[in-house]
Order: sequence, then structure tokens, then C-alpha cells
Amino acid sequence: MELRQNNKNFNVLNDYFMRYMFAKEGHEHILKNLINSVRIDSNQEPFEYIEVLNTFNLKENVFDKESIADVKAKTKSGETIIIEIQRIGNHSFIYRSLYYWAKNYFTNLKSKDIYSDLTPVISINILDFNLIKGIDKPHSCYFIKELETNHILTNHLEIHFLELKKFATNNNLYEGLSDWFEFLNSKNKLEDTMEILVKKNPIMKEVYDEYNKFVNSNDLYNGYSNYERDYFNVLMLNEERIKGIEEGIKKGIEQGIEQEKYSLARNMKNKNMDLNLISELTGLSIEKIEKL
Repeated sequence: MELRQNNKNFNVLNDYFMRYMFAKEGHEHILKNLINSVRIDSNQEPFEYIEVLNTFNLKENVFDKESIADVKAKTKSGETIIIEIQRIGNHSFIYRSLYYWAKNYFTNLKSKDIYSDLTPVISINILDFNLIKGIDKPHSCYFIKELETNHILTNHLEIHFLELKKFATNNNLYEGLSDWFEFLNSKNKLEDTMEILVKKNPIMKEVYDEYNKFVNSNDLYNGYSNYERDYFNVLMLNEERIKGIEEGIKKGIEQGIEQEKYSLARNMKNKNMDLNLISELTGLSIEKIEKL
């Protein structure tokens, strides 16, 4: 297969490509391999069956994200699995991931159900930034545990963080998960990385084949490019919005301080204090004080 020549900087973490790889109909076995690699690495039982609930659509774009998860799936025994890929973030993503988990947990309860009908929600977060301070391990898994005995209260909450920047080849990860880390971290060295992975892991041969199909499809590659462009446009808009809020707060504070000066000067003047002293204390000119 003749490969597209301008894919050197292809970013596998692009949401459009990630959804193609994991949420496209017929790719359930690829998604299951990722999920089970995460589960096995945290000493959890792998799943035999995975059904994708929000399948990939060729026409989707960054503005169409109706779901609060990049990929959402269900197991045969009823567990909900949500996968979120986040390229930029900070410590507040912890609260966002809890919100995503909670949103999916309570929506599992229908109007006539009882609480015992609730089913586990497993959250897997793939992060291209460092989230958890003081922990160097690239994969961390969280449950609700009793503080002293470590007794797990319930398996209904299970949250995984895959911190890509903490990954090193000399790690203690389950080998299958280590291969996924290699792939997700490949970025501008994807071809070299996959040349090694396809020889040791059969699922990576399928991942590489699907990647090649993707980059050589005009429709798919255009979808990737549009998503990449719009993603950074959204980021810039958010940065401008945050900057505007910060500037508004700063301006409001400055206006408040200025108003406080005038109020203080007016009270001092009403008490017949010396105008020079009022000017010295408030920073207002005597001319402005006289007009109060």
C-alpha cells in the first residue's frame, strides 16, 4: 500500500482518529484489547465481549461531541466503560473525570429502577500531560477503599489514568499495555515504533493496518485535518475567553479600588480633615477632592 507522504507529524491522539480506531463498527476487538490490557495491568478480570455505544461517524467533527466521552462501551455483564483522550490539561481534570463517571453512573438508573440496579462504570483516561503529582507510575487505578484495611467498598467506581508523559520503556507495566503506551506516545516516530510493535503483538499489526487505511483515505484524512484545525481553534477561543475573564476581573478590581478611594476621601472631607492629608492618604489630587 502506497502511504501518504505528509503524515510524518501525524498525531494518533487526534480525537477523530482515536474514535475511528476504537469506536468504528468492526473495531470492537481493538477496543477490547486496550480495555483488557488496562484491566490486566491493575489485576482485574478481562472482558470477553465489548459493545460500542457511540460508534464512529465519518462526518463527525469537534463541534458534534454530544457524548461526554470519546468512546463509550458496554460489557456483556452490564459494566459501562468510558474512554476519554485529553491532550492538554491540569489538576482539575481529576474533578472532570469524576463528573464524567458520575454522569454515566446515574444515567444507568432508569425511572422505575431501584438503586441495586445500578451497574459499575469504568473510566479510562488517556492523558498527554502529567496529572498526579508525587506518583511516577504511568498507569494508576482508583477504587473506593477503606483507609486502614484497604477493603474495597464497591467495584462500581473504577477510574484509570494513563499518563503518557510518565511512560518509559523500562517499566513494570503488563506488556500488552506497555505496547499501547508505545503506540499512543509515538507521534512523529510512529513508523519506527510500529515496525517493532507489529512483530511482537498481533493486535498492533491490525492497528497499523487500520492506521494505513486511515491516512490513505481522503475522506478520513480530511476529517482528521479538519478536527486538528478546529481543535486548536477551540483551544485558542477558550484561552481568549479565559484571558478576557481575567482581564475583566482585573479591571473590576481596579475600578473597585478607585471607587473606594473616592468614597474614603468623601468621608474624610465630610469630617473636615485637611485636604493635603486626604490627598496623601488616598492618592487623589486636591482638585478632585474639592469636587467631592
